Amino acid sequence: MKKTLGLLCLSAVIALSGVAFGQSDLAAFPVGATKMVYSIRSEDMARAMPLELTVTAFGDGTYSVRMVTEATGTEDELGSFGFMGGMTSVSTSGQSVNYASLEALMDQRSRLAEGQEYLLPGGGTFTSIVGATVAGVWCLQGEMVDPDEPGTRMTVAFALSNPVYISPRIRVEELRGGQWVEVFSLELVEYTVTGS
Repeated sequence: MKKTLGLLCLSAVIALSGVAFGQSDLAAFPVGATKMVYSIRSEDMARAMPLELTVTAFGDGTYSVRMVTEATGTEDELGSFGFMGGMTSVSTSGQSVNYASLEALMDQRSRLAEGQEYLLPGGGTFTSIVGATVAGVWCLQGEMVDPDEPGTRMTVAFALSNPVYISPRIRVEELRGGQWVEVFSLELVEYTVTGS
């Protein structure tokens, strides 16, 4: 299970990029190409995995979305390399994080405020909200805790200044021996826009 955690997390993020993490509608992207490069890490991956997403808006109502990823590792680490669709949660050592409850926050992200706390559908909370700049994109970032999974927490940044396809920052941590341990992270490391 642990050997596939990073790939399961990546698969869930990609499968949900149009649901809970679909930060922007395609119509929000400017004419030209918007390139977003993410770094994906898992406690079980020897190296970070890059994920490059490019959204090209042609200006006539049509778009192109290109996704490129690469992984380097041992046979065991790469045995599950690929994408699996339809996931709505990620399991990490027996814990799971349900991303569906963040949809309400995504829809209302322009109303989020630093220092506020929000109750999520299902009883979860979104707290510790602060402003953050990730690869030049201004965001509001907070911590999500599901009461059914108190040993797992997730940090999510919602982009406000620029359209992005996937959240600029997602970090999943587990409580182990009284300490929070990061088990997965996805972070925007490059954001560029080139006109057509």
